[in-house]
Amino acid sequence: MSNKPYEDKFHLEGGEVIRQITFGMNDGVVSIFALLAGVAGAGQSPKTILITLLAATIAGALSMAAGEFISGKSEKQFFQHEIEQERMEIHLTPEIEIEEIRLIYQKKGFEGKLLEEIVGQIIKDEDRWVREMVIEELGVTDLEQETSLKEPLIIFFAFILGSLFPVLPYLIFQTVFDGTIIFWIATILTFGGLFMAGALKKFVTGAIWWKSGIEMLIVGLFAYGVSYFIGNLVGVAI
Repeated sequence: MSNKPYEDKFHLEGGEVIRQITFGMNDGVVSIFALLAGVAGAGQSPKTILITLLAATIAGALSMAAGEFISGKSEKQFFQHEIEQERMEIHLTPEIEIEEIRLIYQKKGFEGKLLEEIVGQIIKDEDRWVREMVIEELGVTDLEQETSLKEPLIIFFAFILGSLFPVLPYLIFQTVFDGTIIFWIATILTFGGLFMAGALKKFVTGAIWWKSGIEMLIVGLFAYGVSYFIGNLVGVAI
């Protein structure tokens, strides 16, 4: 029988994937939209804007994916360090560690003979004892997290998905419309993308989808306004 505590894998893994998609997409749409506002405000040509947005999209997606990978790896290394530290403490001061286990389960409402039976059962197996101490002290449910490429790839493609809202009009209409029309097409399309990205947060936070969408739209509009103003000032200055 496994000593690993029960985990609802469907909710843990499914919720994490949704979180990664949502926030990756949010970052993509807001950061690239803000950049679009800045370079458009500076009076750059549609071709220059497209090159800038494409470069920023790839750089941003790679940066976020690398950050997710390094973060996951560092977290796993931290857990391993804590496990080894706890194992050493159990060997050096077992009485203190037994009392810690007893206090942990006292706080959970166990007492008397039942409490002692639980403590005795836990300390029979050193691996279980170590895991129990680390999980309780760190407040985590899973110490066996694997460092994989799945999470960074999800973040990478989610960021690109979000960035497509401001980028696609410049990619599609480059030779069809002038810069002003393309800019407004990209702006209107991105407003929809901002609302959708905000609405998706419902699956992570449980918030009302339309309120979350409006909130995201306001954040995007603020970033857009500031970036456009700064870009316009730079354009005038040079």
